[in-house]
Amino acid sequence: MDSYICQFPGCFKQYKNRCNLKRHEEAFHTENKKFQCVHCKKILSSKQNLKEHEFIHTNQTPYVCREPGCGLRFRHGSQHSAHKRIHVAIKNIVNRSSVVSFKLSNIEEDIEEEINPKDMMDFTLPLIKRSQDYILPVI
Repeated sequence: MDSYICQFPGCFKQYKNRCNLKRHEEAFHTENKKFQCVHCKKILSSKQNLKEHEFIHTNQTPYVCREPGCGLRFRHGSQHSAHKRIHVAIKNIVNRSSVVSFKLSNIEEDIEEEINPKDMMDFTLPLIKRSQDYILPVI
């Protein structure tokens, strides 16, 4: 996937498309600010920036997470987009762990009768020498 990087010295911002990069450059690296807030007279560089800035004054949070059970609300579209990536990451972890959990449950069934519960009291975990996958319960 292409990445658009701000060329302004000392700025390392990256964007997925040229339009967002342009909006960033206008907002932070030019004197061409032309949209003024009617509430506090702050001047912003784009109509979108002004719109999201005015939500501060109106206490609006119009960007709503549609993930079942979540419903968090955000003032900025960029915050909402970043939040949605959390749900994607969680789904990936849960999907991966359910496969691992399934494999482990098959192994546990094979050895379940051989383990004496009294022996479990003396059991110590081995030293972890490398990264390991976590197993999340399937809900």
